[in-house]
Amino acid sequence: MTQLDLLELLEKQSLDNLASADDLYKSNDVSLLLRQTESNCFDRKSARIQPDQLAICLSAFGNGPSVHGGVILIGVENDGRVTGCLSQSTDKIQQLEFMGRDSCPSGRFQTKRLGVQNFRGEDDFIIVAKVDYVEERLVALTNGEAYCRESDKSRKLTVNEKDEIRIDKGERSFELEPCQLDYPDDFRTKLIAQFAGRIRSNRESSTEISDEEILESMRLGRIRQNTFHPNNVCALMFAKDPQRLFPGSYIRLLQYEGNDEKSGRDYNVIKDRMIEGTILDIIKQAATTIDASLRDFTEFKAGKFTTVPEYPRDAWYELLVNACVHRSYHARTQPIFIKIFDDHLIIENPGSFMPSVTPDHFFHKPRNRFLMFALREFGEVKCISEGTRRIKKELHDARLPPIEYTEKSYGVIATIRNDIANRTNSLDSEAYQILGDAISFSLSGDERRIVNYVVENKRINVSDALRILTTTNWHTAKNKLKNLTDRGILEFLTSKDRDPNAHYVLKKK
Repeated sequence: MTQLDLLELLEKQSLDNLASADDLYKSNDVSLLLRQTESNCFDRKSARIQPDQLAICLSAFGNGPSVHGGVILIGVENDGRVTGCLSQSTDKIQQLEFMGRDSCPSGRFQTKRLGVQNFRGEDDFIIVAKVDYVEERLVALTNGEAYCRESDKSRKLTVNEKDEIRIDKGERSFELEPCQLDYPDDFRTKLIAQFAGRIRSNRESSTEISDEEILESMRLGRIRQNTFHPNNVCALMFAKDPQRLFPGSYIRLLQYEGNDEKSGRDYNVIKDRMIEGTILDIIKQAATTIDASLRDFTEFKAGKFTTVPEYPRDAWYELLVNACVHRSYHARTQPIFIKIFDDHLIIENPGSFMPSVTPDHFFHKPRNRFLMFALREFGEVKCISEGTRRIKKELHDARLPPIEYTEKSYGVIATIRNDIANRTNSLDSEAYQILGDAISFSLSGDERRIVNYVVENKRINVSDALRILTTTNWHTAKNKLKNLTDRGILEFLTSKDRDPNAHYVLKKK
């Protein structure tokens, strides 16, 4: 086989794997179907399979995570060998085409037969089943079990995972479930009065409407026999101690020295804060802490120095609000993590993306819409996807890399980067204050890189300089450091000749 043939084969396999479940089901190209590898949207089953095992497939593909469902070839072994269905009895073939639906009545599917030659060279047929993703409910078996599709396997869901899917699909409203706190004793009535006042003013409502009636109108509880019964959203917004109900409804903010998270003897956390309270408390206190933790840069532009933030405030603030609004509160013990490194900031949020939402396909589909509506009255959210667009624009205008989203088993991670390594015309504002206008103005791009590195890492040696400069020549990097030392910008620290620990620090003025 020539190299060109190999490249064509690899390209063909890549295109095959891009085919959607709908495309595969509509296709009568048997060779295309047989070339597919098992995945979260494709499976093979022997015709010897029992119907209740097919019911598991209805549940797994019906629950996702792929919102496009999946395709199953019945009559094909795990190794891809075509054994067909013709050898089975008429009753068994009918059972295969019924896909075990008696054991999974909420599963949705369609089937067809395709003629093939089996591994013996005999005329035969396989059954192609298209299983639909069910958007509005958990797809469970009659015995209560439910499954999801994980890579090329169907995995049994835990009780909490089943509840999470019910919430995400809107089958269960976790927000509106009654909370186990006493009203009004366990709630901040002054904050509730402030909230109710905003609603009356914004909607020009009568002052005769009670605060509790306002809360009920905003779906934050229900009035029964003249008694107000708050729900989970009301507790998150107004409880004196929301963490009694939701131990994980707090933010853990960690600031690290360097660009990586280390542990043990190399543990490099320099700031560790626990931020608790109502949702509004958490947002405001976390914003204050982040503000105090981030740096400013003094940028040389158009012949003068101007101060710019490490990250645009609107971008990280929007991420903070989104984390509090769209996290899974059903994961009661899991907090939000904010981690600040020298060159990037990440927010880890409990709960996966909502169905149909992916890092490449973002649209407005809130997990906690009633919480979002309540926060809108305080001006924190607009409920129109405006925040996502703002983050993108702010980072672009600041000439920073676009935001990165990663989905993990425990939730979603959002990452923004400050691109410090490439800010050749910017100085850390601490360095700018030490050096002053005249010296700062005289620095070249490589010299600013060196000074920024020293401010962030407290020290630099020649090997460090080689990693951040455009040169690969040791003597060139050494000369740049020596030149900054001769000008009184850096100070060279060593205890002996050929000292492996020799390094440079910023000289204090």
